[in-house]
Amino acid sequence: MTTIIFAAHGMSAPGMKDSVEMVIGPQNNFHQVMLSQEEGIEAFRKSLTALVTSIKKETDDDILILTDMPAGSPFNVGAQLALQFRQVSVLSGTNFSMVLTALEMAGESLDNILSQVIETGRSAIDSFKETVIAEEDF
Repeated sequence: MTTIIFAAHGMSAPGMKDSVEMVIGPQNNFHQVMLSQEEGIEAFRKSLTALVTSIKKETDDDILILTDMPAGSPFNVGAQLALQFRQVSVLSGTNFSMVLTALEMAGESLDNILSQVIETGRSAIDSFKETVIAEEDF
């Protein structure tokens, strides 16, 4: 099993958890950690470290830390944890589709999850294109 953590700047972290639960219901293996302007980086580092440490002590789960942007503080702290703990991976640039894919695949290997989540993230980016539908198509 893989535990998924969404770590991000501001309210996007709790917002992602709320959105996930709206679409697929509560998930025991999904957590969020918010970097708030008020609490700062050290409080964030402590929260994310405590969560990863707790998961590793209580379970044999792999951990996938999904972050909002490359080279941001959530990504950097996650990367430090990935160097410290076995079977912890970190991805940046996370969108909603990526989180849903990670949760749907949580029972598969971490490598499989990583490759599919990256592909999902890429394919989820699209633009609206107006098309003309002929009446005979209805």
